[in-house]
Amino acid sequence: MKKQLASFRDFLATGTLGPLSPQMSLIDVAKLLGSPDGWNTNEDAPVPLYWFFGKLEISFADAAPYRINWFQIEQAKQLKGKFEPVTGRLKLSLGKFSGKTKPSAFLSAGLWDLKRTKVHYAALSDSILLNICAGCIKVHFQVDTSFVADGDVVRHLEGAKLGRLLRDIDPRTKVDSIYSYPQPATEEVPGVFNWRALTGNDYLDILG
Repeated sequence: MKKQLASFRDFLATGTLGPLSPQMSLIDVAKLLGSPDGWNTNEDAPVPLYWFFGKLEISFADAAPYRINWFQIEQAKQLKGKFEPVTGRLKLSLGKFSGKTKPSAFLSAGLWDLKRTKVHYAALSDSILLNICAGCIKVHFQVDTSFVADGDVVRHLEGAKLGRLLRDIDPRTKVDSIYSYPQPATEEVPGVFNWRALTGNDYLDILG
């Protein structure tokens, strides 16, 4: 079957990946994409509720009609070139984006209402967690924390001036994964980490 072409820019702006919408059910996905490359099973579920199609992973609700909880493009740091195969039936037209696109570049691309877009960041052990939530889209980033001289990321985030911190973080990011939800996206595991949030406008203004 000929691959369908999806615009990466449109996906980021709307949460819809070509013909794939986060409002779909399991049977809709099966008709659209065919059998998955693999799945995770749960003994309590009558059907597999986590499907894999190449870089695309889909989580379904545990009750009929098994609607999508979310889907994600995993290993997004590997996105490069003009086109990127996502599944056997779907490929992305990347335009100017790639797995190396920085948070500031996403925010400056005219994709989202920056007053409503949130950038969340937090420290966890020796890692910095960073994501952008815009509408039903959430973009997770990996951050190279080698700039923290003593390796104490938690203390560094507590003491660093925000402008300097963002200028250290932004160029040291790679896209980790991109999620699409049937409802507005929020920070991951609310309340578990000491999340801090900026609007997209504030992030760019402070970054300078």
